[in-house]
Amino acid sequence: MNTPTHSSESPEPKDAPDALDAHYTPRHVKRKIAMVILGLCVFAYGWSQLWPPLSIFLAGNHALAEATQVIKTKPGLPDQVFTNDVGLSGATESHDRSYVFWNEFKFVTPDKKEREIRLDIGSHIKPLFPLLDEDGLPTTVQIYYDPKNPDRTCVPSLLSTWFAPGLITFMGAVCFLFGCLILYNARRKIEIN
Repeated sequence: MNTPTHSSESPEPKDAPDALDAHYTPRHVKRKIAMVILGLCVFAYGWSQLWPPLSIFLAGNHALAEATQVIKTKPGLPDQVFTNDVGLSGATESHDRSYVFWNEFKFVTPDKKEREIRLDIGSHIKPLFPLLDEDGLPTTVQIYYDPKNPDRTCVPSLLSTWFAPGLITFMGAVCFLFGCLILYNARRKIEIN
């Protein structure tokens, strides 16, 4: 009785690619185009938030602004106005974050006109700046303003001025550039060795 003998080497499948001609094509072009568009949209949004303070900082005038008052606001309630730190110290909110504290400053333009501004950035726990410094003098901060419209201001020393829009712009740029890179290689045959 003869039994079939099995060779120790198994034959290669007929459809297996030759090891020397093995290539891989990444594909998924539509998804990569979507990633490029998404990155571009995120970058455009971040830049639209970053450009206004940046343009004022680069091309605007600067002045030393003096703290005048703090406004405490909450939707549905009347605003509370504080002109000294004594009343303000009892009004801080450690638990209720629905309140917003807005600092107001005044500064003098080169044509000797006094302007009062409210910072575009508020705080939920306590004001960003006290009304008086450690010497008992009004708190001062360097501001930049648009000479054509002095109500448009920015405070470069505040991290909040740059952090969120700068981070969004950076993330959009990274997503766009990475998307362009993988889209460029989407239809290229990559040799596998």
